[in-house]
Amino acid sequence: MVWPLRLVAFAVVLPLRLLYELVRLVGRCLRTLLWDWFLHPVLTALWRFVIVPIGRAITWGWRRLLVPALRALWTALRMVLWDWLIAGSARLLWLYVVIPAAKVLIVLFDLLVVRPARWLRRPLHWFGRTVLLPVLRAVAAVIRVVAHVVAAVVRAGARTAAWTVRGFGFLLHLLLVRPAAWFWRTVATPTGRAFARTLRVVVVCPLGWCWRTVLVPAGQAVGFAWRLLVVAPLSWGWRTVVRPIGRAVGATMFVLVVMPTRWADRTVWRPIRDALLPRNGPARRG
Repeated sequence: MVWPLRLVAFAVVLPLRLLYELVRLVGRCLRTLLWDWFLHPVLTALWRFVIVPIGRAITWGWRRLLVPALRALWTALRMVLWDWLIAGSARLLWLYVVIPAAKVLIVLFDLLVVRPARWLRRPLHWFGRTVLLPVLRAVAAVIRVVAHVVAAVVRAGARTAAWTVRGFGFLLHLLLVRPAAWFWRTVATPTGRAFARTLRVVVVCPLGWCWRTVLVPAGQAVGFAWRLLVVAPLSWGWRTVVRPIGRAVGATMFVLVVMPTRWADRTVWRPIRDALLPRNGPARRG
């Protein structure tokens, strides 16, 4: 009874134990090689020397470039809108308030002064020609000068606002758009490509190589060892040991138990039963 157990232990338990130790050793080696020695240092260096500097550069660009540029843009827009609104309001005031008021004053002057003066034409002709006409001409000249000055000021303000907007646009393009495009072309795009290539070289290619050269052969070797050390011995043991032993045990049980039981039933039990119970004996014997 001990030798079959030892045979089963040697054919089944020992290969499974060796296979388990082999898989455990391979797992430890893979974890040490891929993670402890390769992936963990590479990912740590990539985080410290690539991703963290890029994040700091983006933060610095946001704080030092973009936020001041947005503040300057807001200030310029506020100034332009304020100046534009003021200039527009002054122009509207001049067109729709001052000029109509002047026209009304002229009409009133015509009604209150010119027409009554016609009645006093001769007495007032000299007064008008010598006093009033020069005064009116001076007033008209002053009004024209003031109008020209106001128009010049408005045109200068409009031109200044236009040049300010253009200059701010040029500065914004020069200080924000071009650096951002340069940063995208020269830093972000090469860094992304380098990161993708590094990821491919550091992670994808080693994983593919490990899959092709280590895991697939290890799986094939494990499958072959399983078939060779477990399936084949179990099949051989089933065909050559278990099945013959089962047949021998069945034959032994049939010879030692079933046949004596049948013989005892036919030769001993049935005659005793028929003798004790006559009514059931002759009718049910055989």
